[in-house]
Amino acid sequence: MLGAGVTVALATAARVGWPRVKSLDENFDLIVIGAGTAGLPAAIFAARRGRRVLLIDAADDIGGTLHLANGQVSAAGSRTQLAKGIVDSPDRHFDDCMSLSRGKADPAVIRRTVDEAPATINWLLDAGLSPLAEHPVTGDSPGRPAYKTPRYLWAKDEGRAILDVIRRELARELPQGLITLLLQTRVTELLTGRTGAITGVRVDGVEGSLTLRGRKVLITTGGYAMNPAMFAELTGCPAYASGSWPQALGQGLKLAIAAGGFLRGQDLHRAGTGSILTRDVFPAKVYARVDTTPQRRLPWEIWVNDLGRRFIREDEPSTYLREQALAAQPALRYRIVFDDSILRASPPMIAGWSREKLQSHFGTHPMFKAAASLEALAADCGLAPSALRDTVLRYNATVDGVSDEFGREHRPRRIDTAPFYAITHFGHSATSSAGVVVDEQLRVMRKGGDVVGNLYAAGEVLGSGATLGDAFVPGMMLTPALALGRWLGNAV
Repeated sequence: MLGAGVTVALATAARVGWPRVKSLDENFDLIVIGAGTAGLPAAIFAARRGRRVLLIDAADDIGGTLHLANGQVSAAGSRTQLAKGIVDSPDRHFDDCMSLSRGKADPAVIRRTVDEAPATINWLLDAGLSPLAEHPVTGDSPGRPAYKTPRYLWAKDEGRAILDVIRRELARELPQGLITLLLQTRVTELLTGRTGAITGVRVDGVEGSLTLRGRKVLITTGGYAMNPAMFAELTGCPAYASGSWPQALGQGLKLAIAAGGFLRGQDLHRAGTGSILTRDVFPAKVYARVDTTPQRRLPWEIWVNDLGRRFIREDEPSTYLREQALAAQPALRYRIVFDDSILRASPPMIAGWSREKLQSHFGTHPMFKAAASLEALAADCGLAPSALRDTVLRYNATVDGVSDEFGREHRPRRIDTAPFYAITHFGHSATSSAGVVVDEQLRVMRKGGDVVGNLYAAGEVLGSGATLGDAFVPGMMLTPALALGRWLGNAV
């Protein structure tokens, strides 16, 4: 069923008429594959330049991940900054992005993004986006470094607020007849001319199988988080949780590779510090999370990996270092281990859960284990009993005064009172770190250093690693997609 916004748009289209593909001989100036965060601005601004645009999406609605996103963007020079007298510049934004990503983001992509972000965010603001009253902010949060200057903002309705604005902007283009929209249509192949340049697309959808020609082709299909096989291949770990847009299947990456492009960012997968999942058959849903941020709740428990060993000081204040420690563990999985004494004395582990609710999950939920001995707990968790026992004994010695091998400071209680407990956390991500390599003009690159003619890419198909590295940079998932899509619409 079409979303409410599309129903409105199509009602308008019934009056003014969405252009339809008239013939297989029809040629477009720009074919945009993916009507999401990057593809929509590209189509809108290309049409405003008088370009004939074909906009294709496999879903039955436009918007892609904007339906699910938190809607967080950042720009140096937005009207919200100017209204509050905040002095900022794209150069400062660039420096902050490269610093927060620890130099691992793509400088060319970041440079283009920060230069285009002010005009892009101001376009959305002028078109009706209304940020929260206290914005912009720096994005400061416990354990994470933030921007030095307030430039981070979002609206109450998050990604849906941006999508509502873009729907209205798209509807303004309908009377011009320059945008042809094909929903429920999947691009199966990029067409290549004699020189190796892209000349069009082959599609399957509600209009049937079509071969369509285009002067330029732009891939904005998003990532691969909902394709378990591709996710495992590119990250080296299972796709534990299914929390992304259903069409994030990696089709754009496949199209780019088939045309001669290649990927980067496989080593930049970031999985947070994990969640409790609904089941042990994957992908699963996120069920709950133990609060692993020591600035909010100091840990009383220990964390052990699949080898039954600790791998980090559990009170490490840096979120990035905790995430990196988990990323180095087998299968990005660990158990939070404690005993009955800690259960009864420690602050609540899961926000909003009483001690009684927590206890009710042991023996009834697959991620919660309890046993009368450490050896039995280890066996139930699939760990070596001797390894877990030795790990707990070494930790108990630090509570008694021996120095902790990881430098942990908060060690309030030994783990020695039965029953013993373990809660399994899985590291997961709804984003895709690996993506298509592009040059400074967002042209898809070949490994040899030249470009695939007439082929461009923007949005998460570039990989989150291109804009975040393996860290967190406020607003630098949506902002690059919006800004680079808009720039391409104005440029190609």
